[in-house]
Amino acid sequence: MERGHTLPGMHSLQGIEMVYCISILENFSRAILSSAISVRQDTEAFFVVFYAAVRRYGVPEILVSDNGSVFLSHDTRRVCAQLGIEKKEIKKGKPYQNYIEAAFGVQRRMADWSFEKAQTWEDLLAAHDKWMRDYNFQRHMAHEERQDGCHSPAEVLGWIKGVQLEPALVHQAFSTICETRRLDKAGYARFRNWSLYGERALAGEVAQVNIFQDFLTLEYEQEKLSRYSVEWQPDDKHLARVGNPRIFRHPYQSPQQELWEAGSVEWFVIIRNAPAVRRRRSKSRLVVVQLPLLPDGTHG
Repeated sequence: MERGHTLPGMHSLQGIEMVYCISILENFSRAILSSAISVRQDTEAFFVVFYAAVRRYGVPEILVSDNGSVFLSHDTRRVCAQLGIEKKEIKKGKPYQNYIEAAFGVQRRMADWSFEKAQTWEDLLAAHDKWMRDYNFQRHMAHEERQDGCHSPAEVLGWIKGVQLEPALVHQAFSTICETRRLDKAGYARFRNWSLYGERALAGEVAQVNIFQDFLTLEYEQEKLSRYSVEWQPDDKHLARVGNPRIFRHPYQSPQQELWEAGSVEWFVIIRNAPAVRRRRSKSRLVVVQLPLLPDGTHG
């Protein structure tokens, strides 16, 4: 089940009027499979969350939502059809049929204070991540009477996953939101007119480039390598600016020790590439050389 929930206190973030929390809930365990905060409730934002859930937990049999236009769109139905997911909606005017409403009610009690106190986007991300972790691993009222000792959503969900499709098939279904790049020998991914650091230990490997609104994230095998804030040029094809790099800890970090002490040299994780130079093809010239008709000295 999926739904967007408006977060409170957004007046404290300059230039942002509304922020939504978009989440996917597994109905039986009540576990949040994937969640993200967004300044928009559109197909792109929904697909990012949906894609993350499918990659980690597999393909569900049924996806239930309300009657929002994003969930009834052609793109959503196309992805569900490609992955073999039955798409259903709750009855209009009966939000209680969607169990995620209860999850958002829990979120209000657990995290709204942190959301209201957030001063930056990073504060919001941290508050959201903490809420999701606490929600999944703390005791849940729905599981209080269980006799197997599993009282949190994460414990009830356990190892259970949906149908595991080939990664290429999943990537093809969600191809509108992600691209791939092969990391060069220094661990950088070349994207549009920039080179962005991923991980040097993964040189030669293919990383995913996930773009979510104004953020670009490099991932490998579902592990985040790095994240950058981006600003697009008017043509929506090239990046005007890239900044605020964040390098994540992950299992693929190089074990090799650095040759220099931290801070002793400047390390550029963002490199702007020189624009490609188009060379004009020079027009070929046909040169004709007239050979002498008679040997030297034989002229009459």
